[in-house]
Amino acid sequence: MTRSFLPFASIIVPVLNGERTIRECLASLLKMDYPPERREILVVDNGSTDRTEAIVQSYPAALVREKREGAAAARNRGIETSRGAILAFTDADCVVTTRWLSELVQGFEDPAMAAVEGRTIAYLPTSPAELFAAVRGSHSVHRSPEHFLFPYVNTCNVAFRQEVFSRIGLFDTRFPSAGGEDVDFGWRFFREKDLKLLHNPKAVVFHRHRKTAWGYFRQQMRYGRGLAILQAKYPEKLSWGWQQEFRAWAVLPAFAWAAGRAAMKSGLQRGKQKDFYELYFTFLRKFAVRLGFVWRALEGRRQ
Repeated sequence: MTRSFLPFASIIVPVLNGERTIRECLASLLKMDYPPERREILVVDNGSTDRTEAIVQSYPAALVREKREGAAAARNRGIETSRGAILAFTDADCVVTTRWLSELVQGFEDPAMAAVEGRTIAYLPTSPAELFAAVRGSHSVHRSPEHFLFPYVNTCNVAFRQEVFSRIGLFDTRFPSAGGEDVDFGWRFFREKDLKLLHNPKAVVFHRHRKTAWGYFRQQMRYGRGLAILQAKYPEKLSWGWQQEFRAWAVLPAFAWAAGRAAMKSGLQRGKQKDFYELYFTFLRKFAVRLGFVWRALEGRRQ
């Protein structure tokens, strides 16, 4: 990036009850090598009931409040409040590298580039749930054309030109929680054939996965709810009927049986815990996604 190309950039960080991670996130943002006078940090609080607000106010960052539930509404508030020509997004459970913003902004030296996405790496896992999510590459599916949600943007490590939002709109607040709103935005972005996205692996973000099985289960339920909203919004892209739903539920007992069998073996033999956790969290993910999907689908019918 040339020293003459330093557009004003807004960094938008949505947060909800993030007292355990927001401090480290903000500390990393303040260590970036991008000139402080050429950027702003906007932390959008989505109704936290812990010490998140007090922590944010102890840092040189702007605290913005958004009462509407969901990451989509929080990001939209940040977009509406921002002053930047470039809008960069990360999450409260992420830590950015020193050159993160500089590497993202560098891509916009090409006037044809509408967005730049970086590389997201899992924090060193300290629990079975974190290890499972890290091995699965939860933030890498948008790189695989075989994945049924391909392509979408990774909102914990991406930047857009401000005019992109004027053109394709904001994040869809019909997604009430984090899950699906990034896929929807990505599909709308890539539908515009002249909008280009650059992937820069030097723009690195370290992301914390859910630490406990319950936290992972709740996250996957939100993804399931988001998937149901996506299916209703894009029936031509995500065709799904009762037969597919039945088959999705039918495989769950097999995973439960296999996980139970692996649990018995792991209790008898050393070194078998890995097999158990792989089956257990696979079952947990599939069950949570299906449960969230059906829950949201039934909600939609009642509305």
